[in-house]
Amino acid sequence: MKKLSLLVFSAVLAVFAASCTKENASEIPDEKDSKKEEQPEQPQEHQEPQDPLQEFTGIEVEVGEQNGSSKLYILNEGAYPGASTLDLLDFTSKKYYADLFGQANPSVAQGLGNTGNDMALVDGKLWVLLNASNQLAILEVPSCKLLKVVEVDAPRYITASGDYAYVSSYGAAVYGGDPVNGKVYRIHKGSYETSSVEVGYQPEGLAVLDGKLYVANSGGYNLQHDNRVSVIDLAGFKLEKQLELPATNLNLLFAACGKLWMNTYGESSWSQDNDGNWVASVSAPMCLLAFDTAGSSNEIPNVHAEKMTLCGDYIYAFGNADEMDGGYDYCLYKVNTTSAAVESATHFQASDLSRVSYAYGLLVNPDNGDIYICDASFTGGSKLHCFNAALQWKWTVDTGVGTGHLLLN
Repeated sequence: MKKLSLLVFSAVLAVFAASCTKENASEIPDEKDSKKEEQPEQPQEHQEPQDPLQEFTGIEVEVGEQNGSSKLYILNEGAYPGASTLDLLDFTSKKYYADLFGQANPSVAQGLGNTGNDMALVDGKLWVLLNASNQLAILEVPSCKLLKVVEVDAPRYITASGDYAYVSSYGAAVYGGDPVNGKVYRIHKGSYETSSVEVGYQPEGLAVLDGKLYVANSGGYNLQHDNRVSVIDLAGFKLEKQLELPATNLNLLFAACGKLWMNTYGESSWSQDNDGNWVASVSAPMCLLAFDTAGSSNEIPNVHAEKMTLCGDYIYAFGNADEMDGGYDYCLYKVNTTSAAVESATHFQASDLSRVSYAYGLLVNPDNGDIYICDASFTGGSKLHCFNAALQWKWTVDTGVGTGHLLLN
């Protein structure tokens, strides 16, 4: 017991001594700390921002100067139903990153997916539609690292408004089968929860105007093509009505200057000549329509709009001006959406546009007026050509298979 008492007393004494030492240490500044306080702060070295693409392989390309947007995403459809790829052209570093998705996601064995059909920037993320894969891929920007996959039946085109993105879908329709209504999917930007509403046959482009979502129905899988635009009330997400237009096989859709602007696939039938070659007989050309929310429409004359894009108050479109006569005479049209006037119609063969062999996609840069045209090949590599606002050639880069969709950021 004496030994135990002595140990306890020693422990108490040690604690008391330690506490006294601690108090004294707090009262007397350390000599090293005092000297440290007297020294002036050293300026921090400037740290260059880390390049988010530095871990990927890109090749240097000559693309000239660039204003505004610094990156161009390039979606290659692939040889149907082959794998699609997503490339990136960085105007700042002047590097081209081929198959950036594949580089960023090496563990995704199947790659991006099959038949990329459209893409959009939604809340700082890149949403890519894969038609034949029945998927929506949501990617990090600019690295294209995969964040989320959402299942969507046969997605076609995408637009966003408020808290949601909207995706047109062919649904369960198959070519030559019974007519089946398509769908529009509503996908929450944050939770990715989905709901859908039925529209017309094989819906394509979408546009939002005055709280309504307008959907162009093609009916391209049916013997009888569709001529209706479905109108969805966004507040309740319900089909409100169908507008019938004097054209069928409807395609892309944009809203500008209080109106809706739509191109059509046109109408044609195919037959074989004596040599076995397939020949198209065109009964209605690809056209450009302007219509209001009540469905009153007018066709913009002499515009053969196979593909189109909207930039500011202008619709740019290209198509075969000689399609009704079986010839090949591609034109690039510029249409003022305020006046509905065709301000220019430039023939490819009579200008620098003659560099384009097979025009398949189109985008106009709002910052400098540059025009990008996809020159697609579905058997090998494609090209992307850039022309200035006066349609003078600026540069060309090699792209992937079936280049067809562009997006600036």
